[in-house]
Amino acid sequence: MRGNFDQLPADLVYDGVTRRSFSSDQATVTNYTFAPGATFPRHRHPQEQITLIQAGQVEMTIGDSVERLSAGDWSVVPGDVEHGITAGPGGATVVAIVVPRRGSADAYTVVS
Repeated sequence: MRGNFDQLPADLVYDGVTRRSFSSDQATVTNYTFAPGATFPRHRHPQEQITLIQAGQVEMTIGDSVERLSAGDWSVVPGDVEHGITAGPGGATVVAIVVPRRGSADAYTVVS
């Protein structure tokens, strides 16, 4: 399997947050583009999530911890742990790898 994120369909998931995604047999890989200051709200899902910051800076909340991450940084969020991300003033590009892969019925729960 091979491809290019730019050739995948994009959808706007939250104001200023666009995603392009594909799944392999074992993982779901999603490329997120964040406008400056855009937020993907705190949420949880049963899968582990590896987050790679490709460009820009973000503030990532994981449980009760808030971390500032920049291009080249990564984090690992265990399954069922609340997490969310807000882009810095220059926006950001982030890749999230979710293991095991998401099924069509899988969803995440937004935490208010």
